[in-house]
Amino acid sequence: MNNYHTHTYRCGHAVGSEEDMVLKAIDLKIKELGFSEHIPLPHYRRFLLKSLPHCLTDLHSILSCIKSIIFNGPSMRMPYKTRFEHEKIVKDLKIKYKQELKIYQGYECEYFKEYIPYYKKLLSSHEIDYLILGNHFDKFPVHKYYYGKKNISDKMLLDYRDDVIHAIHTGLFSYIAHPDLFLQGRNSFDELCRQITYDICKEAKKYNIPLEINAGGIRKGLIKMNQKMVYPYTNDYFFQIASEIGNDIIIGIDAHSPDHFNKKVIEQLNNFALKNNLHIINSIKIK
Repeated sequence: MNNYHTHTYRCGHAVGSEEDMVLKAIDLKIKELGFSEHIPLPHYRRFLLKSLPHCLTDLHSILSCIKSIIFNGPSMRMPYKTRFEHEKIVKDLKIKYKQELKIYQGYECEYFKEYIPYYKKLLSSHEIDYLILGNHFDKFPVHKYYYGKKNISDKMLLDYRDDVIHAIHTGLFSYIAHPDLFLQGRNSFDELCRQITYDICKEAKKYNIPLEINAGGIRKGLIKMNQKMVYPYTNDYFFQIASEIGNDIIIGIDAHSPDHFNKKVIEQLNNFALKNNLHIINSIKIK
């Protein structure tokens, strides 16, 4: 199998170096490995400062924003200044382990409109191989705008759908990571969730963009939703609709530790795909 969703210690909420991840991937007999750190953003402090007026009613957002401004991105993404070191290491690993597996350089991104030109430049200059859409935040990377927060509002669900669809239309992303992340903050799969799921799946199908079943959601364990035990994301309700639409599905380990490369999680993802009659693809389009 292949995995294009891999993080390292550089993102601030994972452990393990680039080479640690490569070695565990080789042990698991992975043939293609993609690094997809949460994308380092230039002028990140300036971007966060713009979010402060929007955080005044949310103490959690204010504190996390101030911390990120001070430390330039801890706990969410690597600081921009370390981007080139990371890319150099990945480039060296491509050569060092070329007999064992194929390595790609990618990033996981939110749909932040002001950074779309930056994303385009990274791809057009061939500095990186691919981007995946990991839409955690709307507008600004602060708790107030987190799409996975508890009791997420109907408005934010609609914003999530719109962000994902706008991102699909850019043509920049090789696939959508955890497209059902928004369900993590809902107590039930209601009619609005159903409609948003259909909208995302239909647009992804129209533009031939794969959707990811994500091991990170499985690692969170089961929750009760509509009287059924399901994962918060990698969610049965979402992916039953994806099966109906006929979406292409990619497996993503979403590794945040070398230990996340293990046979158990691959078996869980494959069983989930089999149960929901999903069309699994093994590789992605490299941009």
